[in-house]
Amino acid sequence: MVPGTVQQLTILLVLVLPGVFYQAVREHLRGAVAAEQEPQNRIVRAIAAGALLDAVYAVAAGPWLVRLLTGDGRGPVAGMLERPREAGVAALLLVVVVPSGIAWAEAVRDRRRRRARYEPTPTAWDALFRDRGSCFVRARLKNGLWVGGWLGSGSAVSAYPQPGDVYLQSQYRMAPDGTFLGKVPDTGGVYLRAADIDVLEVLLPPSARSTPPVAPEQRTREQREGTEDDAASPTVG
Repeated sequence: MVPGTVQQLTILLVLVLPGVFYQAVREHLRGAVAAEQEPQNRIVRAIAAGALLDAVYAVAAGPWLVRLLTGDGRGPVAGMLERPREAGVAALLLVVVVPSGIAWAEAVRDRRRRRARYEPTPTAWDALFRDRGSCFVRARLKNGLWVGGWLGSGSAVSAYPQPGDVYLQSQYRMAPDGTFLGKVPDTGGVYLRAADIDVLEVLLPPSARSTPPVAPEQRTREQREGTEDDAASPTVG
C-alpha cells in the first residue's frame, strides 16, 4: 500500500526502512541467500529487523525522538518541520547509517569465523565456474547433441540467483561422441542455457594456449590452425 498521508509516510520510514537498508547491505556483502529469494520472506525479514532496530532506538533515545517528531506534542511531525536539518540528520543516521553499519559488522564477523577453505556457493553451477580460469567446455544437450567451445575472458557465466547460462566466446565442431573436431570458422561464440544441458564438462588444458582434445585424424590440422590466445578468466555475473 502506498502511503497516503504524511503520518503514514513517517510510520513507513520509522518502522520499515531501517530493516530494508539492513537487509540490502547484508545481502550485498554476504551474497544472496536461497531462503530470502521469496518476496514474502524478504518482507518479513525487513519488518522484523526494522522493528528490532526501532525498539533499540526507543530504549536508547526515546524521549528525544518523540520531541523531534511531535515538537512537544504540537503535531505528528511538528518537530520535523521546525527542525528540518536535525530531522534529516537523525533520519540519515537511524535509517541508513546504523542499519548499514550493523550489516557490515555482521559480515566482517562471519568472515573471521569462517573456516579458511570454506566459500559458500548457493548452487553447483556457481561452484563449477567460481574463480574458473580459461578452459574448454563441452555440453551434451537434452536432445543428444554435443556443443563445445572456449571459455575465456570474452565469455560470460551467470551467477545465482539468475538462471544458469553460459556464453562461450569460441565454438568448436563436435563429433557425435563429444570429441572436439576443430574450431568453427568465423565463430562469434555460442550461448548455452543450463536448462537445456544434460551433461556439462570442463576440460582443463595443460596450459592456457593448449589445443582442445581432438580426434587423432584431426590433431595435425588443429595444431596448424593455432590455439586460443585468451588466457584470462571469464566474466562471471
